[in-house]
Amino acid sequence: MVVVEHVTRLSDRRSQTSSETFPDDTLEAIRSAVEAVSTSVFEDTAKHKEIGAFDASIADALPRYEYEGDAAGGYNPNCKLWSHLGFNYSVDLYNADERIAIEVEKSERKNISDDLLKFQKGYRTKKGGRPKIEFGCLVVPVNYLGRHNLYRHSLTKLDFMKGVLFIDDVAVIGYRDPRPD
Repeated sequence: MVVVEHVTRLSDRRSQTSSETFPDDTLEAIRSAVEAVSTSVFEDTAKHKEIGAFDASIADALPRYEYEGDAAGGYNPNCKLWSHLGFNYSVDLYNADERIAIEVEKSERKNISDDLLKFQKGYRTKKGGRPKIEFGCLVVPVNYLGRHNLYRHSLTKLDFMKGVLFIDDVAVIGYRDPRPD
């Protein structure tokens, strides 16, 4: 099973108190879904290679979430939150009722900024008078190539952007990639 080493909320790192806090029970469910993934999904894969089975395993454990991928290898249109505006961007997992988006990263530091911008855009995009995304969750490795810690990098990005990141809350879950460096 995948080891989760850290969980942090943006709400714990900023002084703003007018926003909602990422719900404890929901955050625990996401953490449990990450921890339930068998490390076998990483077997016979090399770093620098997409591990779709990791995302799919998390999605299987979170049945109330739409999953970006589908069995036919296409994309789930319910995760393309901005297609009505002409944007082809999507989130990895999405719960429309709870307004929660999850982004699962395996390697790329540059994607963290993109993910935070998606959360911001989702908060600014309304459906039924409410933001499409009220809570965002990043699932990132604490180890990558033996020298990169995407969890720490995510917290640095959150701290840098928190003054302009208007969203109720963002949680960051740091997991240990079991592949050798």
